[in-house]
Amino acid sequence: NDKTVRIWDLETGREAKVLGHPDEVASAAFSPDGQLVISGSHDAIARLWDVATAREIGQFRGHTQMIESAVFSPDGRHILTGSYDRTVRFWDIAPNEVTQLTGHSYQVLHAQFSPDGTRIVTASYDNTARIWDAATGKELVRLTGHSDSLQDAAFSFDGWRIVTASHDATARVWDVATGEVLSVLRGHAGRVFCAAFSPDGARVVTASEDHTVRIWAAATGRQMMVLDGHKGTAISAAFSADGARIVSASYDGTVRIWNSATGRLIRTITVHKGNVDSASFSPDGLRVVTSSADKNVRIWDALTGRQRLVMEAKGIVQYAEFSHDGTRVLGSGGDTVYIWDALSGRELMRIRTLTDNVLNAGFAPNGQRIVTASFDKHPGIWDVRSEPLDVQLRWAVAAQFE
Repeated sequence: NDKTVRIWDLETGREAKVLGHPDEVASAAFSPDGQLVISGSHDAIARLWDVATAREIGQFRGHTQMIESAVFSPDGRHILTGSYDRTVRFWDIAPNEVTQLTGHSYQVLHAQFSPDGTRIVTASYDNTARIWDAATGKELVRLTGHSDSLQDAAFSFDGWRIVTASHDATARVWDVATGEVLSVLRGHAGRVFCAAFSPDGARVVTASEDHTVRIWAAATGRQMMVLDGHKGTAISAAFSADGARIVSASYDGTVRIWNSATGRLIRTITVHKGNVDSASFSPDGLRVVTSSADKNVRIWDALTGRQRLVMEAKGIVQYAEFSHDGTRVLGSGGDTVYIWDALSGRELMRIRTLTDNVLNAGFAPNGQRIVTASFDKHPGIWDVRSEPLDVQLRWAVAAQFE
């Protein structure tokens, strides 16, 4: 009842670890190898703990009433929970970090899957972008040529090119197979923080600390248009799925939606108090998701500018995006990645990465994995297929694997 789980040394009888909860704890159990503890609480959340550090490393949410029983499967890969909500739920221990990508010598600021999910591109403070095999974690191609840190890297929609954004005030388009530079986009008067292809691959949009968003011809690097209007650093820019609009986010606290053919400003949305760190369209182009230092991720109606949902995080969220089917939203910041239901705003999953500041995270095309980029220099691939299996019971206060 004191809202703790306590681990004791059997030989000495001394208390070894204290695991704190926000509510009363009804159940606690070791994993078969003794390295983890699962606990069930009256707040309807099962929590996963690392025994060595006494740190919470995962949460299992879905029950609507207190959890009275939480146990591991004999192989340690699954968890069974029983609740007063009349359900028993069967969970994967996932999200598991499947692969770590090792090679960058400085912090990794961005990571993204290729459109077919077979490769990953990362951008780093070590002045390089790297392409990796998503199945094995092997480095395939290293993109070198920028003279300063890279902030962003993105695949074209056909997966054959990559565009990078750098603090050297340029963006570059690269051939994925050879690592050859195809074009250099010069014209910004400050660091370039974001770069993305149009759906047809013919154009690139960039965002810079010079307060502007610019559109370029991807093949030649020719500047086609300057979208001027933000009063602070433009930190993010992206095309809609039909290529007709661009959404940009700025440290001036606004998101702006532009006509990509004419450069006309369609709408300004005053989003958050303080910096807006990211903005992107939903796959159908009807919604925009934004993240900010105010610890909220928000979904907006792209046509009216009205706020639809607010999703609260426990800390700063530096990046947010929709899943490829538009049903979920991914947010990342600090040591945590969040996944929310895009229609209700309900939190579906929370991943404690146990790494330094997570700057970016992205869904794989099939939605079953995510990739993270963080200050610890090692991007990670995570399995996010953990889904509960509900079994309706009149009451469930205990459950056990065979």
